[in-house]
Amino acid sequence: MWKPHVGFQEAFAERSEFEAMAGGAAGPGKTDLLIAGATRHIEHPKYHGLLLRRTFPRAVEILDRCKEVYPKFGGEWKGKDKRFVFPSGSKITIGHCQHEDSKRDYHGKEFQYIGFDELTEFTKSQYEFIALSRARSTVPEIPIAIRSATNPGNKGHAWVKERFVDVCTPGKRYIDPTTGLSRIFIPGLLSDNPTLYENDPDYVSRLMSLPDLERDRLLYGIWDAFEGQAFRELSTKTHGCEPFDIPPEWTKFCVLDWGYAKPFSVGWYAMDYDDVLYRYREWYGSTKEEKGKEDGANTGIRMQAWEVGKGILERENGEKINFRTADTSIFDARPSFRRKESRGVTIAEDFGNEGVYFNKADRDRIQGRHQVHKRLKLDEEIDDDGEVKSESPQFQAFNNQPAFWRTMLNLVEDEKNPEDIDTKQEDHVYDEFRYMCMSRPVAPKKVVRIQPGTVRYEIDKLKRAKRRAKMLGISVAEAYRRR
Repeated sequence: MWKPHVGFQEAFAERSEFEAMAGGAAGPGKTDLLIAGATRHIEHPKYHGLLLRRTFPRAVEILDRCKEVYPKFGGEWKGKDKRFVFPSGSKITIGHCQHEDSKRDYHGKEFQYIGFDELTEFTKSQYEFIALSRARSTVPEIPIAIRSATNPGNKGHAWVKERFVDVCTPGKRYIDPTTGLSRIFIPGLLSDNPTLYENDPDYVSRLMSLPDLERDRLLYGIWDAFEGQAFRELSTKTHGCEPFDIPPEWTKFCVLDWGYAKPFSVGWYAMDYDDVLYRYREWYGSTKEEKGKEDGANTGIRMQAWEVGKGILERENGEKINFRTADTSIFDARPSFRRKESRGVTIAEDFGNEGVYFNKADRDRIQGRHQVHKRLKLDEEIDDDGEVKSESPQFQAFNNQPAFWRTMLNLVEDEKNPEDIDTKQEDHVYDEFRYMCMSRPVAPKKVVRIQPGTVRYEIDKLKRAKRRAKMLGISVAEAYRRR
């Protein structure tokens, strides 16, 4: 009989929240938790549970594991109905949701328990339709439970991270301010599953040998990195900091990406004496941030330019701003298809009437992205032996800026043009940040190249081989040859 391990598995199994997600690294036994959790009320004849995977082949994987467990509880597999039936008459259905409209297949059904395995494979609308409309109970003694398990990554990474990881303190209950429903996020690591350690001791070594992105996700359960992510180096741990009072002698400036029907983004930056930039304030004009509408992330609040100008001055509250920069669209008198019409008042002039003036931003998208990468790159201090003594960020953003962290971490590359990011996503903060990076570019550092064949070159090569050997669990000689 399966029994949860002390720690992660036991903590997840005992939760009573409406929604609970077990997420993070590979190997802590997340799927077993869903399978076992579905059996909690099988003694009640009216109980009906549902276990879901995104596609049918993957649903077969969870079915095979269920066939090892459920017969021990008297469960009999009914292939035609795709469910296990237990002696009491209770049922656990195994399903999938391959296409977006497949969620309609569950319309009209009632489930007291729904388990989503690999939640990031599902779309947000699939999860919300099935979990929020199909989870119901006409039996008071059977509570509703929505349970999910997943690793970081896949197409649903952003919405899953936003729903569970960003708002939930790990292991603590979160109450949704809109619905009043409870949810919780329980992170797990491979070390939480001693059974896997004992049965497959080489599993850790195999995960260590994966590319950096996959290793971070599957071994360490890091949610700040995913496939196609535009800025993988951006991290809340490295580039985030607690708010502090900006010294008045630092250079301060303001950057704007204009929007009306779409959100506008205003960021305030300060540069210290070491040319480190801090984003210390933001104003993001979306209905999500301004009005608390969950579905209003990419919808503007439709403020006039003069109103935004007044809002900028109110937030600055008399502080000295050395200069302001904005995208060039605010200086256009009229779009190209209206060139024959008489000149009207520009958005920049509306700002100017409120005493808010901007320089024109450099909108070069390719060079702008390169400058963003340069700004996010850690500044390394190298000692005389060629070793990295220390690493420090060249940019940090205060942690009290939800729009920056929510949108920047979730940006993806353009599939047709990997040199740029996908402009169909919520990229307004990025555009504003890009203008800032172009206005204060990172100067290239002089690189001292060591000639191959010299003693110094071979010493450095050996040091790198030792680090690689330790990371991959291979011999130093083999690592040296790979270099």
